[in-house]
Amino acid sequence: MRRKKLKLNEKRNINLTEGSIARGIIYFAIPLLLSNFLQQLYNTADLMIVGKFAGKNPMAAVGATGPISNLLIGLFVGLTTGAAVVVSQKFGSGDRKKLNNAIHTAYAISIVGGILLSFLGYLISPMLLRMLNTPAEIMEDSISYMRIFFIGVIPLLIYNMGASILRSVGDSKRPFNFLCVGAVTNIVLDLIFVKNLNMSVRGAGWATFASQMVTAILVTYSLMKSENIFRLKLKEVKFYKDSMREIFSIGIPSGIQGSVISLSNVLIQTKINGFGSDAIAGLAAEGRIDGFIFMALQAIALAATTFAGQNFGAKKYERIKSGMKVSMALVIGSAIILSTIAVIFARQLIGIFNSAPDVIDYGAKCIYYLAGGYFIFGMSEIYGGFIRASGKAVPPMVISIISMCGLRIIWIYTALVAWNRIEIIYLSYPISWTVTCILMALYYYFGKWRPTIEETAKV
Repeated sequence: MRRKKLKLNEKRNINLTEGSIARGIIYFAIPLLLSNFLQQLYNTADLMIVGKFAGKNPMAAVGATGPISNLLIGLFVGLTTGAAVVVSQKFGSGDRKKLNNAIHTAYAISIVGGILLSFLGYLISPMLLRMLNTPAEIMEDSISYMRIFFIGVIPLLIYNMGASILRSVGDSKRPFNFLCVGAVTNIVLDLIFVKNLNMSVRGAGWATFASQMVTAILVTYSLMKSENIFRLKLKEVKFYKDSMREIFSIGIPSGIQGSVISLSNVLIQTKINGFGSDAIAGLAAEGRIDGFIFMALQAIALAATTFAGQNFGAKKYERIKSGMKVSMALVIGSAIILSTIAVIFARQLIGIFNSAPDVIDYGAKCIYYLAGGYFIFGMSEIYGGFIRASGKAVPPMVISIISMCGLRIIWIYTALVAWNRIEIIYLSYPISWTVTCILMALYYYFGKWRPTIEETAKV
């Protein structure tokens, strides 16, 4: 009776432990896909509008800050992954008390983490940009944009944590709706601040900050007004020892994994900076294009992770095995379609951001090199998601550190020395994706990550 009550208490929530697997994952993934699209639209709108109305150098300044920002927020984004897995498991098991503790601990982590990261990021932004050999002509704009970004980290983390809670209990629609409001806010303010008020990168930064505030308020209000068992009560937001331990056991390895990968991207950005502002602008634009593709594949992977987490909680292990096959088919099919579109329209897509021929050449060529590996990236995300959903986050972390960071760094600092061509940088991505996918697959099929599955059915 409890499981039925959890399912029917709120129509927005999808119970992924019952019914058609394919329909459940697709129905859950579509709002996730649209949400990720809109979240990527935040930075894309900044880059596009700055490139069109402020010029190439301000556009390069916005692009140069991305890898550093991702590096510093990587750990806390990983903690949202840990919270999502714990919440989905508790929801799947129907444990009301532990679900409540996990939700309020997650919110406490986002608030405290946001405050610490905002302060740290604001202080060390200039130092980090100098370490990356950021060109002098874009340094001042880069510092300004990056500092405004870190002022907005608190609402950014609150929204991400709140949205992960809603998605973990089967509601991917409301996070999408909130992002719709945020995206419209961001674009409108971008046009006002950058085009009309000539605020350049500062205007883009403040527009993003305002949109993040809006989404954080909406997701928090939604959780506070929910009548389901995952209702948020501000007076109960604190660190619950057991929940914090569970979230950290999954979230810290996931965060380290994200931070280490971001570190490799920071080092790669250093090498990109050496090729000049045209290369920086071109690859910044390309990064936004493949960012949309990554977001689509990660939406499927996140839906698969939520599916696996709920079914681990419900101890439906045979269903997890079938869910892996469905998830793989979805992510491979999506990757093939999206990569084909990206290749066909590569130059036109880069041209949306900036019409300079050299900028377009750099960005389009990068797309050509990366497109064939997108499906491999998607497969590795599915393998890693299912493993993390069982509560085992360390093995995916180790694999990612070895292949997505270690291998990239070795490649960049050896091959680029021998052949000082930007194509060497392009190749670092599909090579590392391929190795990651192979190692993830080997661990999935042969590793000891299934907690109690062997007692009933082998996944």
